[in-house]
Amino acid sequence: MRFVLVGGGTAGHIFPTIAVAHRLIELVGPSASLTAVCGVRELDRLLYNNVGLKVFPIPARGIIDVAVWRIPWHLWLMLRSFVLVWRDFTEQKPSVVVASGGYVSVPVLLVCWLRRIPSIIFSGDAALGWATRLMAPLTTMATIAFDEARDQVSKTPTQLTGYPIRPAFTNPDPAAGRLFANVRGNRPLVLVMGGSQGAHAINEALKLDLASLLDRVHVVHVSGRDDYEKLKTVKARLPDSQRHAYDVYEFISDGFANLLAGADLVISRAGATSVAELSAVGAASILIPGTFGKEHQVATATAMARAGAATMLIESQLVPGKLAKTLCDLLAHPEKLNHMRQASRARGKPDAAGVLATLSHELAIPKTRTS
Repeated sequence: MRFVLVGGGTAGHIFPTIAVAHRLIELVGPSASLTAVCGVRELDRLLYNNVGLKVFPIPARGIIDVAVWRIPWHLWLMLRSFVLVWRDFTEQKPSVVVASGGYVSVPVLLVCWLRRIPSIIFSGDAALGWATRLMAPLTTMATIAFDEARDQVSKTPTQLTGYPIRPAFTNPDPAAGRLFANVRGNRPLVLVMGGSQGAHAINEALKLDLASLLDRVHVVHVSGRDDYEKLKTVKARLPDSQRHAYDVYEFISDGFANLLAGADLVISRAGATSVAELSAVGAASILIPGTFGKEHQVATATAMARAGAATMLIESQLVPGKLAKTLCDLLAHPEKLNHMRQASRARGKPDAAGVLATLSHELAIPKTRTS
């Protein structure tokens, strides 16, 4: 029984793909053959390293929001990827294909449609991306994380499952998270993050308000690669009385779920994986959505705010003092924070990866019985 999982281009596609793969291994056992189709970028190779999957990189690139002169080249790469996938599926036909959307999924799902291979596409955004909208009608099933996305899928059975996340978020330890941060006394713990690659706008807004915050809260800042060295310099220049209350990391892997669960408040982008993780641990958050692409993060942050699980700020609102005021106002009202946590947890579906694995296995069974 061969399972092909598709996820590449960003950590938001890769981490969920890995989560589903691990649950499939638990469900089917070592007899299952699992292949991960990803992009050829360094991030893809890095995140799939040492996860126990056969990795099949394809050169596909996106064709939305790219310079006009690059479109013919990207279309050629799509065609090249289609041919590579067709050849691979000819050598060993998958029982089922599970795709996280994004441009990497396009040539794979097109091959599935032409060759009548069962397939599932899953998404974690309130506003679906172009690849998911385009390819969902060609798949056997689509799964979503927001009811707001249901009407955006046509001609395909759709199920609300949530977005797959790593197993560490199923039962995190908040006390271990505070211990990791070395929070002194009963200070509120604030976690600031901008997705796997960081968010410059959030980093700059925090830097402007940092001095006014550190007398009141302990800040753990996951900055991403680009701004990390600059923020280390910012920390070194803080007075001794504030430096211990500010920790900056390029990236956190081990212990991140505990840290997220232990935070009194989280400042974050509104990517699908980030929001799924926030809801899984029941975290209250200030969401600052990215405005790139088709502003799908804005739609996701809006849905979270309407549910009472988050407060939303737009990047253009990040004048000096705005982030600090919003944060301190929330911390000053514990009852509102508790309501946000309850609303966040009510949205959480920490076993989405297990549900997707089960659905995938069910689609694969008829194929194996008739072979």
